[in-house]
Order: sequence, then C-alpha cells, then structure tokens
Amino acid sequence: MTDSYSIGPPTPEAPQLATRREVLVGGGLLATALGSGLLARNAALADDTSAREVLIPDRVGRWSRSSDEGILIPRGEEDEQLYDQVVTGYYTSDSAPSVLLLVAYGSAQTGTTQLHRPEVCYPAAGFQIRELPDVSLQLPSRSIRARTMTAVATRRIEQILYWSRVGRDFPTSTNDQRWSVLRQTFQGVVPDGALVRMSIIDPDRLAAMTFLQGFAAALVAASSPDMRRLLTGSA
Repeated sequence: MTDSYSIGPPTPEAPQLATRREVLVGGGLLATALGSGLLARNAALADDTSAREVLIPDRVGRWSRSSDEGILIPRGEEDEQLYDQVVTGYYTSDSAPSVLLLVAYGSAQTGTTQLHRPEVCYPAAGFQIRELPDVSLQLPSRSIRARTMTAVATRRIEQILYWSRVGRDFPTSTNDQRWSVLRQTFQGVVPDGALVRMSIIDPDRLAAMTFLQGFAAALVAASSPDMRRLLTGSA
C-alpha cells in the first residue's frame, strides 16, 4: 500500500475562537494574578507602626469585666499568626447574662492573612452551627452589618453576635471579605481588620440576642476614641 503525502506548504488551520467560558475563566485568573501581585506588593509597603493596641474597657454598660476567664472561647490554632493581637474578656452582671468577648486585630489584611471567621472556627472546635442570619446592628453614631449564629455542642448552646471590619467595610461572608480586601488593594490601600465576637451561653436565642445587641452598643460607647475606631472604623 502506497502512502500518500501532500507536497507544498501546509494549509493554515482556521483560527479557534475562545468560548465564553474560557474568556470568563481567563479573566478570573488574570484578576486573581493581578490581585495577588498587588496584595504582595502593598503588604510589603504596609507600615507596621499602624497597628493599634486592643484595650477593651473594664466596664461595659451593666457588665463588669471579671478576672475569671469564663468558659473557653473556641479559637483557631493559627490565630496567633493571623492577628497582631487577640484579647478576650468575661463580663458579668447582676441583671443580665454573662458575656464572653473576643476582639482580634490585624494591621494588614492580605491574600494570606485574613480574619478567621467564627463559622469556620466553631465547627472546627466540634460545634454545629444552626442559624446565620445577618442583622443591622445599631451602634453609637452608626449602623453596621453583623452576623448572628447559634453554636451547639454537648451540654452547651451558645448564642453569638459578631462583626468583621476590613478597612472601611463590614463583610458578612468569606467571599465578601476576600472581595473587600481585593477591592481596597486595587485602590492602593492595605486595609486593617478587626473581628469582634460576643456570645452568651443560653438556649433562648431571642433573649440572648437582645442582650448581645445592648452589650455591643455599650461596648462601643464605653471604649476610648482609638478603640472605637478599631471596632467600627471611621463613621
């Protein structure tokens, strides 16, 4: 059998048009690459002296800070690497349930150092999360977006209210948090970040949330101006 060959220059192939999916994927990869580069560059330029000291007040409304640490608050093992400071407080009152408070602060939120959200660390500590509705939290001089959730473990039901601040934003999900960091980075800003989490051990969700929202407002009101900016940014 004789093989046949084509003599002469090869016939050029027809150009292949990119599909919509390839364009979207390619654009996403490009944005990620550009964002990662900006994050790395801006993080290197971040001023370490901008870190603020976390000083929570001894008295918050009807609550007073106790020397007792209260019930252990679940924390991620990597917290010490993610944050510049992590401060906890146990607040008691004669007329209200005791409140567990955690404030974590990071001076530079980048692609590799971001706030560790409670919906991640609580399940890692053996809790089941039941509800995660967002709320509009009324604080002195401003309103912010916050999250609530019920964390359940053996012989413990914990009602949790928390917010995360990334620069000037208050993202209520992991994706929102990442986009907030990326958006501010594209604007040439290295945002700082704060996670403010408070909780009450109580099966009554509605009652607990009423107390926690009151505690949150009292916490901001009782804080120094610098601490207030750390908690809620600039109004």
